[in-house]
Amino acid sequence: MSHKFLIIIAILFFLFSCEDKTVDYGLDEYFVEIATAQNKDEFLLDNGNMLFSTPDNERKLFDFGDRVLINYSLLPQIENERGYTVEINHSTKIPLGKLTQTSDSVIRSSASAPILLESIWLGSHYLNMQFYINFKSVTHTIGLLVDSTKLENDIVRMYFIHDTKNDSPGYPSHTYLSFDLKEVLGIPENARQISVQINSSNYGNKTYNFVY
Repeated sequence: MSHKFLIIIAILFFLFSCEDKTVDYGLDEYFVEIATAQNKDEFLLDNGNMLFSTPDNERKLFDFGDRVLINYSLLPQIENERGYTVEINHSTKIPLGKLTQTSDSVIRSSASAPILLESIWLGSHYLNMQFYINFKSVTHTIGLLVDSTKLENDIVRMYFIHDTKNDSPGYPSHTYLSFDLKEVLGIPENARQISVQINSSNYGNKTYNFVY
């Protein structure tokens, strides 16, 4: 084999190896969001968009109003003027926390054991949280308190409570939680200021402010 032929082979190999290629690793683009179930096929996102799962999409059944964490992929080839047609990869129900109107004295005496806070955000009329608690075997009490005598103030102050019920140290338990603020504050239409006080092991006793 001549040196000239070997050089040509090397050049061709170099050119093909440098060619721009799109590598498909078999990973689809997906989204994870919290939505409110409308029926078995429809879910309302907090931003007002609707998700419609395909009829043959294997899924769990949820009741109207259930809060659901949805992992989904868009199906752009299917158009729907009311929202997005999606394939649901995974879904799970999220518990609704209890928002309680009470007095200042009750709030001051309520337990506020720290949680490990991952995130807190406002979506539509829901306050959403993602956090860890140290759980072993006893059910903890978790909720959100608001002073019923100060609902008309410029800032509505809320307090996250966490009572371990003397549960022994165990292991980190991860959870999502949604509070429906509409039951106490009505629909979000007047841009009200709300603050939420949370005791967390990673940020301390901190107040988070939102416009509702």
